[in-house]
Order: sequence, then structure tokens, then C-alpha cells
Amino acid sequence: MYKKFYGFKARPFEITPDPFYVYLSEAHQEALASLQYAIQEGKGFSVITGEAGTGKTTLVHKLLGNLDGRVRTSYIFNPLMDRDDFLLFVCKDLGIDTSAMKSRGDNIAALHNFLLSCFARHEKVFLIIDEAHCMEPELLQEVRLMTNLETAKHKLLHVILLGQPELTQILNKTEFRPLKQRITVRYHLSPLDLDETKQYVSYRLKRAGSRNITVFTNSAVKEIYRFSGGIPRLINIICDNALLTGFSSEQKRINREIIRKTAKEMDISPPGKSKIKKIILRTALAAAILLLVLLSAFAVQFHLAYWR
Repeated sequence: MYKKFYGFKARPFEITPDPFYVYLSEAHQEALASLQYAIQEGKGFSVITGEAGTGKTTLVHKLLGNLDGRVRTSYIFNPLMDRDDFLLFVCKDLGIDTSAMKSRGDNIAALHNFLLSCFARHEKVFLIIDEAHCMEPELLQEVRLMTNLETAKHKLLHVILLGQPELTQILNKTEFRPLKQRITVRYHLSPLDLDETKQYVSYRLKRAGSRNITVFTNSAVKEIYRFSGGIPRLINIICDNALLTGFSSEQKRINREIIRKTAKEMDISPPGKSKIKKIILRTALAAAILLLVLLSAFAVQFHLAYWR
């Protein structure tokens, strides 16, 4: 709608993980390098964590686009399935013919034979699981057991887990100690800082074909950072809606007032304020509970004194 008004060839702030628009901050470069290292060296377990919207899925698409024919992958973007469906999905995604399979054991045997044939051709096989923090404990254990498919010296199946910070808490549980001990590559993806947010916005505008990368004023970019906390997905949402607001009011440049209006309409608050609100609510709740306890104790004392 606003492309022609601002001189764009495409919408610069779509939230789809398009590798064409990938902006690699220092943290993203390090995370991508960690994944590339894991694939090059054939590491058993790799874990990438980060807040929602920091670009983990986008990194995976970037990684997959860089792979050569020596790497086979099964990419699972929704791990909410039971063990049998999971195993069947992995087999089908790797191109294994499962039409004659009648049992879970048949699927495991077929997967093992497939991995051995890939190993004989010097091909690596990676299982990439996005949103891994959503996995049921039984399924996470299933993934660990699948990596037991190995030769005397080499792992046949390598795993990359991507998830929100809750994944770290899950892996720290006692029952997942055997899995945690197998993690050889680990990286936490941080949000962008203010300078990186400025570069991100300019980069996306350039990739969209804009000749004017100052569509957003400096004060507007500072507001974008303040409301988004440097999380790319939120930056995209704020910028896209701000451009729509600017277009509707025929403003060629987006100022901080438009950003504030957009954030309010989208119900987006600065991350710090959200935390403060939570602290205030928790404090108020704790105070209310304490007051109820004290009143209850006073009532009991009064009742006992009355009946003496």
C-alpha cells in the first residue's frame, strides 16, 4: 500500500524469515559461525537460544541456504508431536521410503540404514529442531536416544536445537543431564543495541530499494529501539505499521510521535516498563497476602481473648 509513496520496490519490514533481508549483527554473525562450525566438524549436539523474535529461525534459513550437497538435513519447525509421529516425520523429511514400514522398529532400522549409507558417501545428516523449548520431555529424550545411532568413532546423526531461554532451564533439569553433557556448541543470541538497530533499519530500507534511508528520523529510531528492545521482529512490526500511519497522513518522514502512536495502537510497551509493572504487581500481591495473614492472626487473637 505504501510502497509507491515511499519509493520502495518491496515492503522492507516483512516478518517472514527471508534470507535476502538478513542483517547480521555481531551476535548474529557469531551465532551463524557457531552453526557453521557445528556442521563442518559434525558436532553431536548444538544449542542456540534467544528471546522470541531475535532471529533464530532467520539464521536457520540463512544456514540452510549456504549448505552444499554433502549435508542432508531434516528441519522441524513445529515439534509438538508424539514420538512415533516425530520419527515418521524425520524419516519422510530425509527422503526415506516409509510405505512398507509397519512398526516403530521398522522406522528406526530404516533411519539407521539411511544414516550408514550417508556416512559411506561422506555425507553428514543434521536434525534441526526449531522452537525446541516447546518439546515434551519424552520427545527430547527421544532425540537424545536417536543420536545413539553411531559407529565406533563417529556420530551418524547430529542435532541442532533452537529455542527461547526456557530451553536452557529445561536442559538444566536432572533428567536431561545425559543430553546436556553431549552439547558441544552453545550460543545465546542477544537483541540488537541502539547502533545496530539504526543499521538494521537502514539495511532493510536499502534492500527494499529505497533511495532515501532517512525515512525514519534519528529520534524515531531511538523510539523504535526503546519500544522494541532491539528485537528484530518487534522492529519490523513497529516500522511497518509506522510507515502505514505515515502514508495515511501523507508524511514522507516518520518521526518519534508516529512511532509512539504506532506502539500505543499495537499495545507495545518498552521492555523495562513491562518488567517494572510486573514487579509492582508482584509487590502489591505480596503486600495484600501479608495483610490478609496479619488480619487473620489478629482476628484469631481477638477471638481467643474474647472467649477467655
